[in-house]
Amino acid sequence: MSSHRLTFTDTSLTDGQTVVWSGALDNRMLLSPAGALSSSGLAAVEVLSPAVLDQCLARDEHPLQRVELACRNYGSIPLRATVNLLTGHGRPGADVLGPTTVYAWLSALATAGLQQVVLLDPLLDLARLKPALGSATTAGLTAIAALPYTADDGMSDEIYAQRAESLVAAGAARVMLRDESGVLTPDRAHTLLPALVSALGSTPLDLHTRCHTALGTVVALEAGRLGVSSIDTTLPSVANGASLPSLPSLIRVLQHDQDFQDLPDLDSLLSADTVLAEIADQEGFPAAAPWSFDLATYVHQLPGEVAADVRSALRERGRWADLHEFAAECAVVRREMGSPPMVAPFARAIAEQAMCHFDGEQRYESLRPVLRRLLQGVYGTADGDLRTDLQERVGLVLSPEASSPAVEADLGTDEEVLIAWVAGVTVATVPRRVNAVRPYETLTPYESLARGLLDRAGRYATLSVHAPGVRIHLQQEG
Repeated sequence: MSSHRLTFTDTSLTDGQTVVWSGALDNRMLLSPAGALSSSGLAAVEVLSPAVLDQCLARDEHPLQRVELACRNYGSIPLRATVNLLTGHGRPGADVLGPTTVYAWLSALATAGLQQVVLLDPLLDLARLKPALGSATTAGLTAIAALPYTADDGMSDEIYAQRAESLVAAGAARVMLRDESGVLTPDRAHTLLPALVSALGSTPLDLHTRCHTALGTVVALEAGRLGVSSIDTTLPSVANGASLPSLPSLIRVLQHDQDFQDLPDLDSLLSADTVLAEIADQEGFPAAAPWSFDLATYVHQLPGEVAADVRSALRERGRWADLHEFAAECAVVRREMGSPPMVAPFARAIAEQAMCHFDGEQRYESLRPVLRRLLQGVYGTADGDLRTDLQERVGLVLSPEASSPAVEADLGTDEEVLIAWVAGVTVATVPRRVNAVRPYETLTPYESLARGLLDRAGRYATLSVHAPGVRIHLQQEG
């Protein structure tokens, strides 16, 4: 293999913390590892995704301010976001983000300081992707088109290569093979990745894979040797399991291979991870942990946080031993819905529908809203066949593109209106920017104790703590 520069994008602040910390990384925490990450030699840091957009709004944080804060604190390192053209919130007219909305949203992200965007259309509708990729380029962003990967029979290397070529023809500057379910194996990588590299020619190929089967790190290492240009990774505190491979783990292997040059600085990455570990310790966030290999992953093919949520749900029900039974039901539901790629907005809806059946509800007695809209043709056409009786039950509706442009014209230049439309919330609930956001403050155990006592002191006339080396006495006056 000839020497080439393999680059890495960090997704700790988006996918990693979403899976491991249930999306708890707020804007203060975003700033804390900035110094270390900005000097690490990363190709980019991802700061926003559809999941993080929802998390910001739930915490009353302005999502564009998140990008602006990162832009001011992460130095020259490029910032990236992921944008899904299909939504799951159900706002009428906004199931598919039309061209006007996409252009406005990408322009707002670029103005906030973004430099790269991953554009995902789960159904690979080129009529939607082409204008979206053009909008990204017009806004000055590097347009990365996502190519969803599944472990389905019949999906040959040639099919993926043809789809990759079509994405380049549609205007993609880079193509990302996106394996959100962690089902890409080393064996398949050895045939698929060279086929994609060959088909793309001078267009770089990126890889996003997960660690559901504990093979993600191996797949990432092999991908670097098979011609992939860039790989998504995370820091150790939010790596593995349903998350992505740990970049320090990859570097420790690759630095012994002379074919790889200019790898990110390991010490800087470990310093950044120390910051995240201190936050996790202080906040009581879960520690990252690897998952053991299980064939059920290849059956249900659930992505990231959905897979993590299902594991928790099965354990809460005392039915962890029935994982394979649930996986089989999940696969059946997906097949009856036309076998869409297991990414948002379809994956969670399929998992929830399967869980209803798994809990004893008569099959399709109720129907998840996203699946209803999929059956109605709102999102477009899936690769597989839909269950005709379910289609007849819900009825067909007009394509959303027929009605959305008139609605989109009312978005204007108000960013609150734009955010509300993209996220499916009301304008009144969109948070306003705050004047100052300071980096998260980590405290010593003594400082944490003292602060906790001060917070509670008003409830008591006297509050005392005595321990070896510690003596605190708080008393209310009057």
